[in-house]
Amino acid sequence: MSKKMFTRLLVALSFLAAAVFFFLSVLEVEPFTEFSASWAGVIFAGVSGLALLFNAIGTKNSTTLKKFNILLSAVLLVVALVCLIFALALPENWILPLVLILLGVMLVLGILITGGKKWDEGDNHKAGYKNYYQRKAEEEKNKKDE
Repeated sequence: MSKKMFTRLLVALSFLAAAVFFFLSVLEVEPFTEFSASWAGVIFAGVSGLALLFNAIGTKNSTTLKKFNILLSAVLLVVALVCLIFALALPENWILPLVLILLGVMLVLGILITGGKKWDEGDNHKAGYKNYYQRKAEEEKNKKDE
């Protein structure tokens, strides 16, 4: 199973589980009577955010894709955090500090996962890169040798 398919399947299954649990709470099935839309949001956004974060960790050689996955993961985890605060009926003044802490953690993870690389780092920063003139001189040398 490919990594992309695993991530997509995990996101789809989390949505399905949240929807089924919410439907069971509407039907007032005994263990799910306390389940609300906030808990459904926590399940879907939390699992989706973690899946994208793990996808960013597993992505090879694409700094732009890693940063996009980390950004999308941070947004989903913030949504999950806000839903969790409402689901547990915690004080609303906790939202901003907890969101800022989560964003700080995601910034640190973004630096650690991408290795601090810029998103637009070009070939000329890689070891062994030859510019146009060096490649042209090498081609001329190869033609003379032949």
